[in-house]
Amino acid sequence: MAASVATSRFERLDAVASGGFGVVYRARDRRSGEIVAVKCIRAAGDDDEGGVDRCSDALAREVAALEACRGLPYVVQPRARGHGEAGVVVMEFVGPTLRQAMARSGRRRRSELEVRLLMLQLLSGAKGMHAAGLIHRDLKLDNVLVDARGDLRICDLGLSQSTAAPPPYANRVGTLWYRAPELLLGCTDYDERVDSWSLGCIMAALLARRHPFRGSSEREQLGEILDVLGADDIKQWRGYRGQRLPGGCAPWSFLRSMFPPPLEAAIAGRPPLSEAGFEVLSGLLRCNPDKRLTAAQALRHRWFKETDSASLRHR
Repeated sequence: MAASVATSRFERLDAVASGGFGVVYRARDRRSGEIVAVKCIRAAGDDDEGGVDRCSDALAREVAALEACRGLPYVVQPRARGHGEAGVVVMEFVGPTLRQAMARSGRRRRSELEVRLLMLQLLSGAKGMHAAGLIHRDLKLDNVLVDARGDLRICDLGLSQSTAAPPPYANRVGTLWYRAPELLLGCTDYDERVDSWSLGCIMAALLARRHPFRGSSEREQLGEILDVLGADDIKQWRGYRGQRLPGGCAPWSFLRSMFPPPLEAAIAGRPPLSEAGFEVLSGLLRCNPDKRLTAAQALRHRWFKETDSASLRHR
């Protein structure tokens, strides 16, 4: 942590995350006593040539995105900045990542109602970001934080794209397993529905405790997607220009067999999902982005309005 920031206001407690960008510390605000998260980019002189500049750009983008999302529920909130010093941003401290929380819960599958509550929060957070003119572009289990009450916050906005700037946008963004099919096919004029795809992947992972598509390369990832969802949908996309698709893919979708209705699921030993829940999942996981649900559209779906939804917390 930059020395003057640490000594003047924040008392560093421990490191909670690290990566190519640098380190995130848990710290105490000496003025208020609040526990905060302080992200510091790695110091100059590291091995990756140009890496510090890239990290600085990402941090500047994250600061701008956090300010644009100030006051939004389900998105991590900014706190004090580093008194003008480059390479430091201070945010609210939330808790572990959703991936860590899932690991701690053992092999227990979440009920559909539990997944619905989590998706309500994630979709609401994404809807707020999109309304603020931002595409997150890296939504995944590792970029969602869980607080002590079990509520969620979307974090790590360093890859976000402002829609105030027109396309073309970079398409090799985000984490491969969560990357939308149009990005895998080279699209550069995409919109917020790339986030919808990532949220569909998260929903599937919450239900099944495993990621639905796990390729090791862009082409293998596209093949994994089309093996489950079929090739017909992407071929109907107006942006499809006859690009070569992985072979051996059926034209139709097998997604419902992975998440069958409750009675069938009990026999097959697979994660159960109601018809309304499947409509949301399949709407988010449309290969054709023109037909994919936006976060706002998904939140209007009947799945979030059924009678047992009284227990869902709307904010």
